[in-house]
Amino acid sequence: MGIKYSRPEVNRQITKQLINDYGAIVSTLTKVFGYESLEHVQRVCANSFEKMRTEWGKEGIPDDPQGAVWASITENSNKLFCRKINYLSKVTSAGERIDISEFRLPFPEKEKVAKNQVELLFGLCSSRIESSVQKYLILNVLCGFSCSSIARIFEKNEKALEEQLALQKKNLNEETVRLTPNDAEKNLGMVSKNIYEIFHLGQNGLRKGMPPVSSLCFSAIRLGEMLLDSPITRKPRVHALVSFMLLNASRLRTMNDSAGRPLGIKEHNRNLWDKDMIKRGFEHLALSADGGEVTEIHLKAGIDAVHSLAKKYGDTNWDRIISLYDKYLACNHCPLVELQKAIAISKTRGPQEGLEAVRSIRGVEELSSHTLLYSTLGNFHFQLHRYEDAISNFNRAIGLAEESFEKAFFSKKIKICEDRMNMSKRYRYGISF
Repeated sequence: MGIKYSRPEVNRQITKQLINDYGAIVSTLTKVFGYESLEHVQRVCANSFEKMRTEWGKEGIPDDPQGAVWASITENSNKLFCRKINYLSKVTSAGERIDISEFRLPFPEKEKVAKNQVELLFGLCSSRIESSVQKYLILNVLCGFSCSSIARIFEKNEKALEEQLALQKKNLNEETVRLTPNDAEKNLGMVSKNIYEIFHLGQNGLRKGMPPVSSLCFSAIRLGEMLLDSPITRKPRVHALVSFMLLNASRLRTMNDSAGRPLGIKEHNRNLWDKDMIKRGFEHLALSADGGEVTEIHLKAGIDAVHSLAKKYGDTNWDRIISLYDKYLACNHCPLVELQKAIAISKTRGPQEGLEAVRSIRGVEELSSHTLLYSTLGNFHFQLHRYEDAISNFNRAIGLAEESFEKAFFSKKIKICEDRMNMSKRYRYGISF
């Protein structure tokens, strides 16, 4: 059948096929059977993938995994197809049963697959679907996540989620998923927002201190690429979104230490960044420049590109990052982004300039519940040898911290400040943090 691999390798290959092909298969089969058959089609797909997981583990991964997946699923869905055709024949005047037991659906052309997937994706993000469950439906219908997996990842009640998704699926029909150029332009923002949220949740973990959920990240990237497969949604802003996701996903392996604690970008092992993803990210960033449109996601991707270009943290072009933050703030005022800009300013102009930038933030009171504000102020004061002010801010950060590792981190900084205060004047200012 094919080359035999270990069980983990088989599981990786099945997961890869799920991410790459599940949406194509479900969207294509629901076109054949009708959207009222969506849940049945999903059951056929889920059962087929589990069957293949077992078969490939015993017999080896086939030379053409995509072809094997499609052949298996269409064979299993053939009974559904037969029932539907014979049901339709019974309600006609002839009423004759049709023998289609040997019928096989050919895998459609790439353009047709892209059209089917994009139409279904927009249907799942339409106004007829509750906005609060759209991302769960997308993961379930187009990415192959089971209700139990979604409930576990997002800490939802599985039974309630299953009922909610089933209810929303009833709103899907031919009219809901029919996509015109006007619909595409009007609703592309909502679709992109859902894809971004899925990626963001995967990258940052669902709670502080959690490692990234890579399956969410790669599913979001595939959804973005899905939009680029269709001429109707192949827009510069979508290239920018895919660029942003690829550049960030290139660092997934370095975002946490061996204990699962998140690391700052300064602590990343850049040798482990995925070079192929970075290359693809830059290709999409270049394509996003067509048309002259500049959106927030363009600027976010641009900032990540600057980090990706730096071979080591000390090579980071902070002036370029500050310039991109300025452009971002010009189209969307955000105190948190201003704080990030202040941090960038401190990297190139020193802690005093950074401190002044924080003080000039409009709406800084909106950051009063963010640990980042007080940890940043604490660091600036420490670098300026104002240890009492630094301790005060680190204590406020501890009060807001939700995870024990954060509290321990800030406590360690306070201990260093106290040690510095107890040093002789001769040594106090000669040691850097």
